[in-house]
Amino acid sequence: MPADESPDQRHSGTSPVVVRRARVADREAVWPLVLQIPRRSPERTAFDRSFGPLLGALDTFFAVAETPDEIVGYVLANRHLTFASNGPVTWVEEIVVTSDARRRGIGGQLLRAVEAWSGEHGAGRVTLATGLSKDFYRTNDYVEAAGYFAKDVAVVTGADPGAGSGSGADDSEAAWEPVADPA
Repeated sequence: MPADESPDQRHSGTSPVVVRRARVADREAVWPLVLQIPRRSPERTAFDRSFGPLLGALDTFFAVAETPDEIVGYVLANRHLTFASNGPVTWVEEIVVTSDARRRGIGGQLLRAVEAWSGEHGAGRVTLATGLSKDFYRTNDYVEAAGYFAKDVAVVTGADPGAGSGSGADDSEAAWEPVADPA
């Protein structure tokens, strides 16, 4: 079995589905899937700018679900450190399966691939936020644990999205200032 394939390869419908790490050649097949994410307005230029770096990011799991004919889903997840969860956790940023491939176990395969990667990389918890598909996540043994809030902020022109990634102890320490407790 190739190193980028998941050991969880089940037959879904009539075509086998393989979950494997995404590759550069998957770019054009993933973009239409990104457009299926509700409540967002993704921009192609931002997608193109992020695709390559996400493939190589060490704390990122980016995988696709592929039939012999096409890519039918993808998952994008990141591992990060926490205090309250006793160390690393994995956050599922995006998970999508094409509408005609849903209810065939493919979304579950993508989640199990994230879970396996998470455990292999020392993260004992996988989390995500959703306002949709709650039954799907419950069926896959996820428990509703918290609310989710979001706010868009202005991006500084010329800002490097990879800067301040926490790669070193003094990465941004000089520029960091404590914020007063809102209470």
